[in-house]
Amino acid sequence: MIRYAMLLAPLALLACNGDKGSDTAAADGGDGADGGACDVEIAPSYPLDGATDAYYRSDIEFTLSEDDASAVLSVSDAGGTAVAGTSMTRTNADGTIGLVFTPDAPLAPSTSYTATAEACDGAASGTVSFTTSGLGTATTCDPTGETYVLDLQNARFIEPPNVASLLLGQLEDDIMVGVESVGGGSIQMIGAIGASGVQDYCSPSIPFPAADYEDPYFVIGPQDVDFTVAGVTVPINQLRVSGDISSDCSYVGGAVLSGELDARVLAPLVGELLGGGDSPDEVCALLVNFGVACEPCSSDSAPYCVGVLADQINGMGGAATIECVDESDCHPSCDANTCGDPNLGVCD
Repeated sequence: MIRYAMLLAPLALLACNGDKGSDTAAADGGDGADGGACDVEIAPSYPLDGATDAYYRSDIEFTLSEDDASAVLSVSDAGGTAVAGTSMTRTNADGTIGLVFTPDAPLAPSTSYTATAEACDGAASGTVSFTTSGLGTATTCDPTGETYVLDLQNARFIEPPNVASLLLGQLEDDIMVGVESVGGGSIQMIGAIGASGVQDYCSPSIPFPAADYEDPYFVIGPQDVDFTVAGVTVPINQLRVSGDISSDCSYVGGAVLSGELDARVLAPLVGELLGGGDSPDEVCALLVNFGVACEPCSSDSAPYCVGVLADQINGMGGAATIECVDESDCHPSCDANTCGDPNLGVCD
């Protein structure tokens, strides 16, 4: 229970600080000290100026010092042709205001672009020039048998805003994904939970369903998975993972993880921390302080789930092949096991 308190106490503290910050912004008028001129400052967020490794499927993003309804972001190629897409502002996981451009179609690999952000009806602006990486180029190898370890510790957590990095930034597990077969526009992958690139044989493997594969881009899931966060088991429902296999099959890049968290799992812990009550409504009420609203869960439509989204995830290959581990194989004393052949394991 102490571990849960360590995890949730910063949420309560940040909620209080968030309320004070909102009051201060309202008192200042939000438009500068004189309440008139727009003093929005613009800074690049992703990619940075001169970057040569931008992911071709990523959004382009700048950071604004304050929200501005007139802010707009555009992207053009080296010839000056505008890239079709949508510009919008959003609150990031760290509470900053992001000005985001989402292309209608993926950018081209190994290609130069320029992004221009404007605010204050054009009075403030910022520009970056960048080049996309080679990800997105068709593979020159067969990825069958490769296993990749996704680096979640260095991922960018986007949702739920303001709290995602606090909660999911403490993930203790790796996600491992292995390619079992590729062909006919389809990919079959298996997942596993691990640590330091070694599969946890006491946790069931993740039987991702076969998925469409547009060489080298894959999207696998949805599948329910349990993670360890600060010593606590936290299920992420409807987990999906997408990304690109590099042309030489040595790594995956640009991976995106999405799913949903169920407040009912954390409800008793919030009651213990705050004193009295163990309703999931308390969790949702706490999240409201961060601008996060609970929504219907995909499993049963109960209004207690929040979306999870993380991107900019990379993963190196070369890990050992993932073994299939069934739920029935996972005994408390288990050190290693594979499903279908108990003689290969050491479980009693």
